[in-house]
Amino acid sequence: MGLLPKLAATNTSIGLDIGSSAIKLVQLQGGKNGVSLYKAGSAPTPSDAVKGGVIVDPLAVAKTIGSLLEALQVDGTMVSAGIAGPTLVVREVPLPVMSDRQLRKSIQWEARNYISFPVEDSVVEFQVLDRPAASSGGQMRVMLVAAPRDMVDSQVEAIELAGLEPVAVEIQPFASLRGILAANGHAQDEGDTTAVLGIGAAYTDITIMKDGEFILTRTIPIAGDAFAEAIKSALDVDTAEANQLKETAMQVVSSEEERAALDPAAQQASRAIEPLLDELIREVRRSLAYHDYQQQSPDAGAGDLGVNRILLSGGSAKLPRIAEYFQAQLGVPVELVSVFDTGGIRASGVNQDYLKSHAPILLVGTGLALRGLLRKQRRRGGEEQQ
Repeated sequence: MGLLPKLAATNTSIGLDIGSSAIKLVQLQGGKNGVSLYKAGSAPTPSDAVKGGVIVDPLAVAKTIGSLLEALQVDGTMVSAGIAGPTLVVREVPLPVMSDRQLRKSIQWEARNYISFPVEDSVVEFQVLDRPAASSGGQMRVMLVAAPRDMVDSQVEAIELAGLEPVAVEIQPFASLRGILAANGHAQDEGDTTAVLGIGAAYTDITIMKDGEFILTRTIPIAGDAFAEAIKSALDVDTAEANQLKETAMQVVSSEEERAALDPAAQQASRAIEPLLDELIREVRRSLAYHDYQQQSPDAGAGDLGVNRILLSGGSAKLPRIAEYFQAQLGVPVELVSVFDTGGIRASGVNQDYLKSHAPILLVGTGLALRGLLRKQRRRGGEEQQ
């Protein structure tokens, strides 16, 4: 599925990434010379306000959003938001050839074969990837996306309570890939396959794209909260101190010699999260192997399979030396996402120290804001044709 057509938008657009640990806001500005970062910031999510991807306390989240808007002096109101979590379903499915109108009528019934929650309580969308001629006897390829309705509705409620207007609610993996494509200047080498690991607080999302096209996404229930809980248990400290150790003193190490260079508490913390990191790496390997299996074809060459690189995003991607650890374990180049360093999106007017330290957590918000710019572009295009 193509994620980023040629961009020539105007005005500004806001992307809002509401996670269980932090709320991230990115405002982009588009014009004749391309896209630039206008404003960016983040604030801690109120405790227990987001669970399983559902905002269970919309009013508390709305108040935090309002404070963030005021602190950043955001002057726009149109917002694109993102959802994530293990209950999301994103699958390519084969279906009989039919028109979009027919598919719209039947998609709810088709979705019952692929989702585990009641379709009546779901939001179901689709995009046709390939539609052969009806006379060919083949089947069309359709990307099916389904989410629990309360996940979507809670986002809309919190945004509206903050005085903003939600224009789109999108799954976060699509937003991540759009942000990466824009940061790279929209182009990828032929055959380039990239895996993006979004290591958040509650979950890690692995999303794979090839030649700029979405391939698959999967949610793994190992992320920052699990790391903090392991540190908390090993050192007998409270959650705040465990997070402080995780974010400041601790390092991800590849040997006992490296661990010995840390202070005693950091050594314990590093040792405590190592089993979780190794389990996460095993799950990533399984996802990459599944991707390779999916991509096999009778005429595929040896170079057609596997990923060329892995990009890390999310709050826990900032753990010191985690990229080096993953690269050593997986045998694939691994690096932190750097959306604003490659020239695809200019960021000269925003605090560079903030961007350097927060770049991994701003990827989703950037992709969501880009969606808003593209939406405005399409509307302008339609007006100009009238």
